[in-house]
Amino acid sequence: MGQGPCSCKFRLGIAGMSAPATMTVTDPNGVIIFTGAGTIDFSAVQCFTDARRCNPRVNNFKVTFESGENTINLTKGRRGMITCVDNTVAILTSGTAKARGNVITGNFEVDFSYSIDTSQNPDVATILITATRSDGTVIQTNSFTAPISPQTFIGDCNEKL
Repeated sequence: MGQGPCSCKFRLGIAGMSAPATMTVTDPNGVIIFTGAGTIDFSAVQCFTDARRCNPRVNNFKVTFESGENTINLTKGRRGMITCVDNTVAILTSGTAKARGNVITGNFEVDFSYSIDTSQNPDVATILITATRSDGTVIQTNSFTAPISPQTFIGDCNEKL
């Protein structure tokens, strides 16, 4: 395991850069202000290097969601705390990102989980993303599945790709 901001490293993605998903936005009172089925692209690179070490300068994730004319983008994603389990699960908690698009904007705290089912061929990830603004507004995906990108890797800092 690594030390400091990098307890592990990962490079995550969705094959074909698109998967079906549903996204919901609720106001601070829990009232749904948007829900839509559409397509999502998700990628995250945290502490990743091909070498047997972690690189804390590698720090990015992004989410792009489209449902008809509606868009929600989480950009400039930065890590809070990351965890990796058994080379198949990557979790980010208390990350930060900027929401853009025509549904919602602002700065959000982001949590996500990416869990690979290696019994599928090709490997499939189950992904869940939640973002909370300081006023209590929440953006959340349903738990959706997508084939993993060929570049996907989850591991300890001492592992080499």
